[in-house]
Amino acid sequence: MKILFTTESYYPIIDGGAIAQHRIVHELINKGHDVQVIAPSFSFKNTIEEDDGSTIYRPRAFPLPFYMNNKYHFVPFPFFYVKKILETFKPDIINVCSPYPISICAIIWAKKKHIPLVGSIHILPENVLAPFFKSALYPTMVKYTWSYLIYFYNLVDWATVPTQTGATMYQEKGLKTPVTPISNGVNTELFKPNNKGEYLRKRFNLPKKPLVLYTGRINQEKNVDVLVKAIPFVLKEVDTHFLFCGSGGLKPEMIKLTQDLGVDDHTTFIDFLDWADYPNIYPLADVFVMPAESELQSIVTLEAIASGVPPVVVNKGAVPELASSGNGLVFEPKDSNQLASNIITILSDKKLRDTMKKKSLQLSEKHSMRYVGSQYEQVYETVLQQYKNR
Repeated sequence: MKILFTTESYYPIIDGGAIAQHRIVHELINKGHDVQVIAPSFSFKNTIEEDDGSTIYRPRAFPLPFYMNNKYHFVPFPFFYVKKILETFKPDIINVCSPYPISICAIIWAKKKHIPLVGSIHILPENVLAPFFKSALYPTMVKYTWSYLIYFYNLVDWATVPTQTGATMYQEKGLKTPVTPISNGVNTELFKPNNKGEYLRKRFNLPKKPLVLYTGRINQEKNVDVLVKAIPFVLKEVDTHFLFCGSGGLKPEMIKLTQDLGVDDHTTFIDFLDWADYPNIYPLADVFVMPAESELQSIVTLEAIASGVPPVVVNKGAVPELASSGNGLVFEPKDSNQLASNIITILSDKKLRDTMKKKSLQLSEKHSMRYVGSQYEQVYETVLQQYKNR
């Protein structure tokens, strides 16, 4: 099968959607499909990259000023560029992954050329509008962004979304397109319990004591402050160290907050790691925390449970699905006290921790890339069959 992915956020950008798309592209290649990608260039030049079996076509683009931390770029006029790729590659199916110019043009040309369309949903309005969180217009912006997202994904023949929670959320907002929940997936052969992370402990001078881990962007929508504010409560009961792995606009503010709370000696802030280091950082942790409320799944939480680390996640959005199998705990939004209590509960009970580790590993198998790839194949085959029957 010849499959074209279109997206505005793709490897090597670090965000959930970009990582998920990159993984599924390569899982489909492993299954014998011919997969190509259109994603923005990181300069105002058209470029082409070869990426381990896939070709990435990158039309010229310019950086978005509000999103510089993640190097997001905007492609202003991709209409004829997309047409050229479609006419050259001749895909059997197009999978659009973001509701921006590249994918908009892909939809227009797909409908003209009668090419089946699948739309993968990876975002919520809160993700897109994070830089405007403090604006008085924010609620109105969320409302209209929802309207646009529903309009966009109602243009495709079939949609995928990482969780049932996400599917229900979109349907309640007006999505009429058939939708299949398919996990973002995790490479369970790569992310698994191991003892290979001691070099990272030494590199970052991490003490040999219980470790609580957060990985991801440190921006407004991630609510990292909720975890930072929980630290003093945890330290009253358990001598613990907290590792924050990631970058973002609020990172300096979070570092200052640890200093103001007098817990900076118990925290380490590092930048995003090299890709090869992530499978080795998770097994160092005793607890993984995800306080973000606007998650359609959370790839980093998937990576944590695949590594056997019990998650403590906020009870909002779709992320509770990854802590509802007896493998972790949830806390109410913004409740640093309850978050601290949950961390203490896990750190204070080795038997509970071991049970949660076992159940996390069992849960992660349901999210393996092999299974995810097969689900995508089923969706593609369903849509292709529908076109044949028209």
